[in-house]
Amino acid sequence: MTSTHRHRSPTRREARLTFRAPAALLSAAELLGRAVPEALREVQADAFREGAVEVAGRTHRDASGPVAPGARVSVAGALGEQLGLPAALERVATARALVPALPWSRGELGEEGQRFRFEQTVRRGALAEVRLVHVEGEPLVLEGVLEALARLGHAVIGDAWHGGILASGGLRVLREEAADPSDWWPREPLLLGTGPQSGGKGTSFAISSASAQVLRRGHPWVLADEESADPQCFRPGALVRFESVRGGAAGLGVVDGEGRCVARRWSRATARPSGVERRIEEAFERRSSLLESRETDAFRLVHGEADALPGLAVDRLGPVLRVLISGRSALSFVEAARDAAVRALRARTGVEPSVVEVMHLRRPRGTRLECARLVVGQRDALGLDEAGRFVVRERGLRFAVDPGLADPWRSAPGVGLFFDQRANRARVAECVAAAPSGRWLNLFAHTGAFSVALLAAGAREVVSVDLSGRVLAWLDHNLALNREQGVDPARHVGVRRDGRRFLDALPAGERFDGVILDPPTAAAAGRRYWSIRKDLQPMVEKALEHLEPGGWLLAARNDRAGRKGSLSEAFDAASRRAGVSLSSVEPANPGADFPHEASFPEGQPFRALLARRSQR
Repeated sequence: MTSTHRHRSPTRREARLTFRAPAALLSAAELLGRAVPEALREVQADAFREGAVEVAGRTHRDASGPVAPGARVSVAGALGEQLGLPAALERVATARALVPALPWSRGELGEEGQRFRFEQTVRRGALAEVRLVHVEGEPLVLEGVLEALARLGHAVIGDAWHGGILASGGLRVLREEAADPSDWWPREPLLLGTGPQSGGKGTSFAISSASAQVLRRGHPWVLADEESADPQCFRPGALVRFESVRGGAAGLGVVDGEGRCVARRWSRATARPSGVERRIEEAFERRSSLLESRETDAFRLVHGEADALPGLAVDRLGPVLRVLISGRSALSFVEAARDAAVRALRARTGVEPSVVEVMHLRRPRGTRLECARLVVGQRDALGLDEAGRFVVRERGLRFAVDPGLADPWRSAPGVGLFFDQRANRARVAECVAAAPSGRWLNLFAHTGAFSVALLAAGAREVVSVDLSGRVLAWLDHNLALNREQGVDPARHVGVRRDGRRFLDALPAGERFDGVILDPPTAAAAGRRYWSIRKDLQPMVEKALEHLEPGGWLLAARNDRAGRKGSLSEAFDAASRRAGVSLSSVEPANPGADFPHEASFPEGQPFRALLARRSQR
């Protein structure tokens, strides 16, 4: 693959090799021979004798000793001096490379002046071929390409500088026009494990005793710690058997990879877990009432760990299934889940859905990746308007939603309708119906789903406050969509302003019959930074001060990491400081399509309370 090792990049600061062993069991000497095939035996022997070779962070002096599959190897000193980049590939117009398969089909990487585009062109199992083109049309700088792909977590196969897997045959980079060598696609396994749909029993994955205890108590995640196995030895989504380092099985899991969460539970037991299709069917059965509804066609069908499909969510948006991948653990079974969801929706509703797939995964700064793409169906059939939206229904009301195709390069493309608040929109609509002609305030209004629900229920006036002009225009569109449902835009006031500043500026005597407070977890508003942990309680206090006697306050906390009961504590403290008594305070949790387990608070999208101010 590479014919020369004489060229040395001038940017090298340290003669250190860093690579990974393939899934095959090889000796340390065999691996070093792959890394630097032209190295003299004496130099290799010196590296082991001088303690310059580390395997999994520990000095490795035995050249003939085996290296565990997937282990990280580091070599310092003279041996590294002998390896250089292939001069013939240092500056080329376009190139091809083999990397561990990417979640994203295309993107843009690199530093300023050395940015390049990649497109995933061929995929075979755990590997993919990518086409590489410099953004400005200049020649590619191979060193920059290798570094950028490594930072993305997909080091080129054979890249012994940046953590690549050492396949036999060397560095897998070619000029685009070059013919494939006979060993271009490695014949040996490079990453451990296969996905859960393969029917295997899983490869052993050692976890700390603390992680094993957490799993047995019901939490579905294994977090990174020093005792647990290196997750990067495995392909993302590989089925593994959790085994405590102190002995004892802890169920089956699927690997996420590098990051805080390294693996997720697939099954509490190790024998005969249900397959992907069965889990989709069970998730759909739990939402049968929503699937049968003629009033609502926008809701969650699969909610990750709560539906035993970790790292994966599936939403229905009318004729579209939106598949959201939030964990690499889902990459190996997402196609099976998607196909099963299409079949299940067709069987239950007669709808032949299109499918939009969204990658919501951690990525380095400075990258530009295509996060949303249409994988089933034709774009022209979706009926998108000029803004890339179409209309769905919720309790008979109509809302424009964006499945993610309007700007597929956004890292977290929003739909424009929070399905998890559907039950709360119904709750506040009931409050209005019990006392019509009230005046309501909707802070952090977003695209106005609460505002539409309030006006349709009979509110005399709704004031919607948001800092984004784009979402306020979207809100106006949603109001216009619901004229036939009794929504009169003339009874609505839109205010472009930060919610905190709006509350602070309200005259002391101005009151509302209800306030909606559903803020983001964190955001910047000019020079003021919003933090839900710091700013929620003062806003609850202000909101209570501006409530009419008998008025309602719905407040949500969506940071997920908040302490249990912290929202109740915020209400208690705020009501005391405001001198306002509350006649009732009730939980206002998400609907049944967002199930959660008490042992897994991260799976709950928010916590909310609906409080009523006393009449006195």
